[in-house]
Amino acid sequence: MTRTFAKHWILTGTLMVAAALGAGSAQAAGEKITIGIAMPFQGNGWQKGFLAAAQWAASEITAKGDKTVELTVVDAAGDTQTQIQQINNMTLQGVDFIILEPLSDTALNGAIDNAVGAGIPVLTTALGSVTNQKAIDLQFDYNEFSEKYVSYVAERTGGKGNALNIRGLAGNAAEQAIQDAYVKALAKYPDIKLVAEVYGDWNQSVAQQRVSAILPTLPQIDIIFSQGVAAFGAAQAFMAAGRDVPLQVYGFDGVDTNLLLELNAKSGYQSVAINTDPGIGGVAVNVAVAKLGGVDVPMKMILPVPTITMEDLRTTYKGMADSDIAWLKYTYDWTMSNMIKAK
Repeated sequence: MTRTFAKHWILTGTLMVAAALGAGSAQAAGEKITIGIAMPFQGNGWQKGFLAAAQWAASEITAKGDKTVELTVVDAAGDTQTQIQQINNMTLQGVDFIILEPLSDTALNGAIDNAVGAGIPVLTTALGSVTNQKAIDLQFDYNEFSEKYVSYVAERTGGKGNALNIRGLAGNAAEQAIQDAYVKALAKYPDIKLVAEVYGDWNQSVAQQRVSAILPTLPQIDIIFSQGVAAFGAAQAFMAAGRDVPLQVYGFDGVDTNLLLELNAKSGYQSVAINTDPGIGGVAVNVAVAKLGGVDVPMKMILPVPTITMEDLRTTYKGMADSDIAWLKYTYDWTMSNMIKAK
């Protein structure tokens, strides 16, 4: 697999940083494919990275000249009923394929039925699966994510300490899957005690506000668990209260990685960044193109969870802006070989 890192230069064998990449305006000769992307919201860096990855994949396929891939992007602003309407609208518009980040695992089933019944394949991804078996499902292994996170924390703390748990968006299937995986991984370490829990809604500002609200009531906190978008907000709450930032694993947002570097420079604070990869947006586009090209695509696919080390941050990611987000760049050929496993 070839991976590249793009900001103002290109390197081999790394992750990619993107602030906002467009799909490009060049129109290649050949078949036109319209892919609808139903996003749940666009208010955090992870979602911006997901869209940037999808745009990059579409532009890469278009640049080859055989197909022109256009993306129709809608944003449900966190509302399930809006997302249902948007999927139905895309079905009526006759898009060729729908990529869906579902806000509910059940409420969207009817809209998915409508799309599939109209001959439009639907792929669910990122925010969890749906119960409708007609949808192609591209997800993360949350057990892998949680095992990596908990194992790192346990190694650093000797498997003991008081922990604050910052959950994601209440009621979301992916959020619950991550939480369940944390509980499973933590069962190996009974001396790590979850002493408090808040919902951060996968939003740095919300996480900061809610941690700040309960912080005066908390005992010594040695560890913070979160779900990829909360570490910066949590750290800000602790620092504003005059307390040391506990050990936590950071996400791929520039605000997270830059804070980690800053804390390291000030006090020698050490950690890593582990998160589900926004680059899955690019994989989803590649799968859509393969499916529309007649490839037999699996109904269930799992993307690995990457880790960014302190050394990576000092070298590959030197100069990341707070608004940047790190993600892997997956080519169509890599997707065919590693996800679809087509010969």
